[in-house]
Amino acid sequence: MNNQCVVYVTDVEYSFPTILSALQARKFASPATDVCVLMSEHLDNFDELKALLATSGVDLIDATEALQDSLGKLDGSHFQGRISVSTMAKLVLCEILPANYTQIIYLDGDTQIVSDLGGLENAVVPEGRFFAARDYTAIHDFLDTGKNSHYFNAGVLKFHRKGWIGQEALELFARNPEACEGKHDQGALNYVCGSSLILVSNRWNFPKQFLHLVNMSALSIVHYMAHPKPWHGTFFPWTDRESQVYVDLRKAHPIYNSLYRGISFDRKALYKYRSMRARIKHAIEANGPNPRVQSLLVGDYAV
Repeated sequence: MNNQCVVYVTDVEYSFPTILSALQARKFASPATDVCVLMSEHLDNFDELKALLATSGVDLIDATEALQDSLGKLDGSHFQGRISVSTMAKLVLCEILPANYTQIIYLDGDTQIVSDLGGLENAVVPEGRFFAARDYTAIHDFLDTGKNSHYFNAGVLKFHRKGWIGQEALELFARNPEACEGKHDQGALNYVCGSSLILVSNRWNFPKQFLHLVNMSALSIVHYMAHPKPWHGTFFPWTDRESQVYVDLRKAHPIYNSLYRGISFDRKALYKYRSMRARIKHAIEANGPNPRVQSLLVGDYAV
Protein backbone atom coordinates (compact mmCIF):
# COMPACT_ATOMS: atom_id res chain seq x y z
CA MET A 1 0.00 0.00 0.00
CA ASN A 2 1.14 3.52 -0.78
CA ASN A 3 1.96 5.78 2.17
CA GLN A 4 1.26 9.03 0.31
CA CYS A 5 -1.93 10.46 -1.15
CA VAL A 6 -3.26 13.56 -2.84
CA VAL A 7 -6.66 14.15 -1.25
CA TYR A 8 -9.61 16.42 -1.97
CA VAL A 9 -12.82 16.93 -0.02
CA THR A 10 -15.90 18.17 -1.86
CA ASP A 11 -19.63 18.66 -1.57
CA VAL A 12 -21.91 18.11 -4.55
CA GLU A 13 -21.76 21.78 -5.56
CA TYR A 14 -17.96 21.73 -5.98
CA SER A 15 -17.60 18.17 -7.24
CA PHE A 16 -17.14 19.07 -10.92
CA PRO A 17 -14.03 21.28 -10.62
CA THR A 18 -12.67 19.00 -7.89
CA ILE A 19 -12.82 16.00 -10.21
CA LEU A 20 -11.00 17.97 -12.92
CA SER A 21 -8.17 18.76 -10.51
CA ALA A 22 -8.03 15.18 -9.24
CA LEU A 23 -7.74 13.83 -12.79
CA GLN A 24 -4.92 16.31 -13.44
CA ALA A 25 -3.23 15.24 -10.20
CA ARG A 26 -3.41 11.61 -11.29
CA LYS A 27 -1.77 12.56 -14.58
CA PHE A 28 1.08 14.50 -12.95
CA ALA A 29 1.69 12.37 -9.82
CA SER A 30 3.73 9.23 -9.39
CA PRO A 31 1.96 5.82 -9.30
CA ALA A 32 3.36 5.58 -5.74
CA THR A 33 0.97 8.40 -4.72
CA ASP A 34 -2.75 7.65 -4.51
CA VAL A 35 -5.35 10.26 -5.52
CA CYS A 36 -8.55 10.33 -3.44
CA VAL A 37 -11.71 12.45 -3.55
CA LEU A 38 -13.79 12.41 -0.37
CA MET A 39 -17.47 13.29 -0.75
CA SER A 40 -18.90 15.26 2.17
CA GLU A 41 -22.47 14.88 0.87
CA HIS A 42 -24.45 12.00 -0.59
CA LEU A 43 -24.42 11.89 -4.37
CA ASP A 44 -27.26 10.15 -6.22
CA ASN A 45 -25.03 8.55 -8.86
CA PHE A 46 -22.12 7.91 -6.49
CA ASP A 47 -21.50 4.29 -7.54
CA GLU A 48 -21.47 5.16 -11.23
CA LEU A 49 -19.10 8.08 -10.67
CA LYS A 50 -16.83 5.96 -8.44
CA ALA A 51 -16.54 3.32 -11.18
CA LEU A 52 -15.87 5.96 -13.83
CA LEU A 53 -13.12 7.66 -11.79
CA ALA A 54 -11.56 4.30 -10.94
CA THR A 55 -10.84 3.78 -14.65
CA SER A 56 -8.61 6.89 -14.43
CA GLY A 57 -6.96 5.83 -11.17
CA VAL A 58 -8.86 8.21 -8.86
CA ASP A 59 -10.53 6.78 -5.75
CA LEU A 60 -13.92 8.31 -4.84
CA ILE A 61 -14.82 7.80 -1.17
CA ASP A 62 -18.13 8.46 0.58
CA ALA A 63 -16.96 10.28 3.72
CA THR A 64 -20.36 11.72 4.63
CA GLU A 65 -20.86 9.83 7.88
CA ALA A 66 -17.23 10.08 8.99
CA LEU A 67 -17.19 13.85 8.47
CA GLN A 68 -20.54 14.21 10.20
CA ASP A 69 -19.11 12.35 13.20
CA SER A 70 -16.08 14.67 13.30
CA LEU A 71 -17.70 17.98 12.38
CA GLY A 72 -21.43 17.50 12.91
CA LYS A 73 -21.67 19.43 16.17
CA LEU A 74 -19.85 22.42 14.71
CA ASP A 75 -21.93 22.18 11.56
CA GLY A 76 -25.05 22.76 13.61
CA SER A 77 -23.67 25.54 15.80
CA HIS A 78 -20.76 27.44 14.26
CA PHE A 79 -21.15 26.77 10.52
CA GLN A 80 -24.88 27.57 10.27
CA GLY A 81 -24.90 26.93 6.53
CA ARG A 82 -22.23 29.56 5.85
CA ILE A 83 -19.17 27.33 6.07
CA SER A 84 -19.23 23.99 4.28
CA VAL A 85 -18.13 20.83 6.05
CA SER A 86 -15.83 20.16 3.09
CA THR A 87 -13.95 23.41 3.81
CA MET A 88 -13.19 22.42 7.41
CA ALA A 89 -12.54 18.75 6.61
CA LYS A 90 -8.80 19.26 6.09
CA LEU A 91 -8.55 19.69 9.86
CA VAL A 92 -9.82 16.15 10.55
CA LEU A 93 -8.38 14.21 7.60
CA CYS A 94 -6.28 12.05 9.91
CA GLU A 95 -9.51 10.68 11.40
CA ILE A 96 -10.99 9.97 7.95
CA LEU A 97 -8.19 8.65 5.75
CA PRO A 98 -6.89 5.07 5.89
CA ALA A 99 -4.01 4.61 8.35
CA ASN A 100 -1.44 3.72 5.68
CA TYR A 101 -1.26 7.35 4.53
CA THR A 102 1.42 9.17 6.51
CA GLN A 103 2.37 11.80 3.90
CA ILE A 104 -0.83 13.66 3.01
CA ILE A 105 -1.10 16.27 0.23
CA TYR A 106 -4.36 18.18 0.57
CA LEU A 107 -5.67 20.28 -2.35
CA ASP A 108 -8.72 22.52 -2.69
CA GLY A 109 -11.01 21.67 -5.59
CA ASP A 110 -10.52 25.04 -7.31
CA THR A 111 -6.93 24.18 -8.21
CA GLN A 112 -5.39 23.11 -11.49
CA ILE A 113 -2.30 20.92 -11.71
CA VAL A 114 -0.30 22.27 -14.64
CA SER A 115 3.01 20.38 -14.36
CA ASP A 116 4.81 17.56 -12.58
CA LEU A 117 4.17 17.07 -8.85
CA GLY A 118 7.37 15.09 -8.30
CA GLY A 119 9.16 17.76 -6.26
CA LEU A 120 6.29 18.05 -3.80
CA GLU A 121 5.81 14.29 -3.62
CA ASN A 122 9.48 13.57 -3.00
CA ALA A 123 9.91 16.16 -0.24
CA VAL A 124 9.17 14.29 2.98
CA VAL A 125 7.43 16.23 5.75
CA PRO A 126 8.81 15.45 9.24
CA GLU A 127 6.47 14.47 12.06
CA GLY A 128 4.67 17.47 13.56
CA ARG A 129 5.39 19.70 10.56
CA PHE A 130 3.58 20.75 7.39
CA PHE A 131 4.23 22.50 4.07
CA ALA A 132 2.27 25.55 2.92
CA ALA A 133 2.84 28.56 0.64
CA ARG A 134 2.13 32.25 1.13
CA ASP A 135 -1.47 33.40 0.86
CA TYR A 136 -2.67 35.84 -1.81
CA THR A 137 -2.86 38.57 0.85
CA ALA A 138 0.76 38.04 1.88
CA ILE A 139 1.90 38.26 -1.75
CA HIS A 140 -0.18 41.40 -2.27
CA ASP A 141 1.43 43.01 0.78
CA PHE A 142 4.88 41.95 -0.41
CA LEU A 143 4.34 43.60 -3.80
CA ASP A 144 2.82 46.70 -2.21
CA THR A 145 5.11 47.30 0.76
CA GLY A 146 7.93 44.78 0.59
CA LYS A 147 6.71 43.23 3.85
CA ASN A 148 7.66 39.54 3.95
CA SER A 149 4.77 37.78 5.70
CA HIS A 150 4.57 34.02 6.23
CA TYR A 151 0.76 34.06 6.44
CA PHE A 152 -0.05 30.95 4.42
CA ASN A 153 -2.92 29.73 2.29
CA ALA A 154 -4.66 26.53 3.39
CA GLY A 155 -5.76 25.45 -0.08
CA VAL A 156 -2.60 23.41 -0.71
CA LEU A 157 -0.98 21.63 2.22
CA LYS A 158 1.31 18.68 2.77
CA PHE A 159 1.54 17.30 6.27
CA HIS A 160 2.75 14.32 8.24
CA ARG A 161 -0.13 12.37 9.70
CA LYS A 162 1.60 12.24 13.08
CA GLY A 163 1.47 15.63 14.76
CA TRP A 164 -0.89 17.34 12.26
CA ILE A 165 -2.23 20.51 13.94
CA GLY A 166 -5.70 20.18 12.44
CA GLN A 167 -7.39 19.13 15.67
CA GLU A 168 -5.76 22.00 17.57
CA ALA A 169 -6.99 24.43 14.91
CA LEU A 170 -10.49 22.96 15.07
CA GLU A 171 -10.59 23.36 18.83
CA LEU A 172 -9.51 27.00 18.49
CA PHE A 173 -12.23 27.64 15.92
CA ALA A 174 -14.86 26.09 18.20
CA ARG A 175 -13.64 27.99 21.26
CA ASN A 176 -12.72 31.35 19.75
CA PRO A 177 -13.81 31.77 16.10
CA GLU A 178 -13.04 35.51 16.26
CA ALA A 179 -9.33 34.65 16.47
CA CYS A 180 -9.61 33.25 12.94
CA GLU A 181 -10.44 36.73 11.59
CA GLY A 182 -13.12 35.45 9.26
CA LYS A 183 -10.77 32.97 7.56
CA HIS A 184 -12.23 29.88 9.28
CA ASP A 185 -9.89 26.88 8.77
CA GLN A 186 -7.08 29.01 7.31
CA GLY A 187 -7.23 31.55 10.11
CA ALA A 188 -7.24 28.82 12.74
CA LEU A 189 -4.27 27.01 11.18
CA ASN A 190 -2.25 30.22 10.92
CA TYR A 191 -3.09 31.09 14.54
CA VAL A 192 -1.91 27.77 16.01
CA CYS A 193 0.88 26.78 13.61
CA GLY A 194 3.85 28.12 15.57
CA SER A 195 7.07 26.47 14.39
CA SER A 196 5.28 23.60 12.64
CA LEU A 197 5.04 25.57 9.37
CA ILE A 198 7.63 24.91 6.66
CA LEU A 199 7.15 27.55 3.98
CA VAL A 200 7.31 26.28 0.39
CA SER A 201 7.51 28.00 -2.98
CA ASN A 202 4.37 29.52 -4.43
CA ARG A 203 4.89 27.36 -7.49
CA TRP A 204 2.92 24.78 -5.47
CA ASN A 205 0.04 27.16 -4.73
CA PHE A 206 -0.04 30.12 -7.07
CA PRO A 207 -2.99 32.54 -6.76
CA LYS A 208 -4.87 33.19 -10.00
CA GLN A 209 -4.83 36.95 -9.29
CA PHE A 210 -1.15 37.16 -10.33
CA LEU A 211 -1.17 34.89 -13.39
CA HIS A 212 -0.48 37.84 -15.69
CA LEU A 213 2.72 38.58 -13.74
CA VAL A 214 4.38 35.17 -14.03
CA ASN A 215 5.45 32.60 -16.60
CA MET A 216 2.96 29.73 -16.38
CA SER A 217 5.82 27.32 -17.15
CA ALA A 218 7.27 28.11 -13.70
CA LEU A 219 4.16 26.81 -11.90
CA SER A 220 2.90 23.40 -10.81
CA ILE A 221 -0.39 24.21 -9.05
CA VAL A 222 -2.61 27.22 -9.79
CA HIS A 223 -5.26 28.13 -7.21
CA TYR A 224 -8.40 29.82 -8.56
CA MET A 225 -9.49 31.22 -5.20
CA ALA A 226 -12.36 33.73 -5.07
CA HIS A 227 -14.70 34.52 -7.96
CA PRO A 228 -14.86 34.31 -10.91
CA LYS A 229 -13.89 30.69 -11.62
CA PRO A 230 -12.37 29.23 -14.79
CA TRP A 231 -15.09 26.59 -15.18
CA HIS A 232 -17.53 29.49 -15.74
CA GLY A 233 -15.53 31.06 -18.55
CA THR A 234 -12.36 32.89 -19.56
CA PHE A 235 -11.76 35.97 -17.46
CA PHE A 236 -8.58 37.99 -17.01
CA PRO A 237 -5.89 37.08 -16.06
CA TRP A 238 -6.23 33.50 -17.39
CA THR A 239 -6.68 32.40 -20.99
CA ASP A 240 -9.01 30.11 -22.93
CA ARG A 241 -6.63 27.23 -22.32
CA GLU A 242 -7.30 27.25 -18.58
CA SER A 243 -11.08 27.28 -19.16
CA GLN A 244 -11.16 24.79 -22.02
CA VAL A 245 -10.15 21.85 -19.80
CA TYR A 246 -13.52 22.13 -18.04
CA VAL A 247 -15.40 22.26 -21.34
CA ASP A 248 -13.53 19.14 -22.43
CA LEU A 249 -14.38 17.36 -19.16
CA ARG A 250 -18.09 18.12 -19.57
CA LYS A 251 -17.94 16.53 -23.03
CA ALA A 252 -15.99 13.51 -21.80
CA HIS A 253 -18.92 11.82 -20.03
CA PRO A 254 -22.57 12.67 -19.23
CA ILE A 255 -21.96 12.12 -15.52
CA TYR A 256 -19.30 14.84 -15.44
CA ASN A 257 -21.60 17.19 -17.32
CA SER A 258 -24.41 16.52 -14.83
CA LEU A 259 -22.18 17.71 -11.97
CA TYR A 260 -21.41 21.08 -13.59
CA ARG A 261 -22.98 24.12 -11.90
CA GLY A 262 -23.21 27.30 -13.97
CA ILE A 263 -23.75 30.95 -13.04
CA SER A 264 -26.43 33.44 -14.04
CA PHE A 265 -26.20 35.40 -17.27
CA ASP A 266 -26.02 38.67 -15.32
CA ARG A 267 -23.09 37.52 -13.21
CA LYS A 268 -21.24 36.18 -16.22
CA ALA A 269 -21.78 39.48 -18.05
CA LEU A 270 -20.40 41.40 -15.07
CA TYR A 271 -17.32 39.19 -14.93
CA LYS A 272 -16.81 39.60 -18.68
CA TYR A 273 -17.03 43.39 -18.39
CA ARG A 274 -14.52 43.52 -15.52
CA SER A 275 -12.25 41.08 -17.32
CA MET A 276 -12.27 43.14 -20.53
CA ARG A 277 -11.32 46.30 -18.63
CA ALA A 278 -8.51 44.54 -16.77
CA ARG A 279 -7.18 42.92 -19.96
CA ILE A 280 -7.13 46.27 -21.80
CA LYS A 281 -5.39 47.96 -18.86
CA HIS A 282 -2.76 45.22 -18.77
CA ALA A 283 -2.22 45.48 -22.54
CA ILE A 284 -1.76 49.25 -22.34
CA GLU A 285 0.74 48.93 -19.50
CA ALA A 286 2.48 46.13 -21.43
CA ASN A 287 3.84 44.58 -18.24
CA GLY A 288 5.57 41.24 -18.56
CA PRO A 289 6.44 38.79 -15.77
CA ASN A 290 7.11 40.62 -12.52
CA PRO A 291 10.57 39.88 -11.06
CA ARG A 292 9.26 40.27 -7.50
CA VAL A 293 6.53 37.73 -8.13
CA GLN A 294 9.00 35.41 -9.82
CA SER A 295 11.23 35.72 -6.74
CA LEU A 296 8.53 34.04 -4.64
CA LEU A 297 8.95 30.90 -6.70
CA VAL A 298 12.66 30.39 -5.99
CA GLY A 299 14.76 30.67 -2.87
CA ASP A 300 15.55 28.81 0.32
CA TYR A 301 12.45 26.61 0.35
CA ALA A 302 12.03 22.99 1.37
CA VAL A 303 10.55 22.51 -2.09
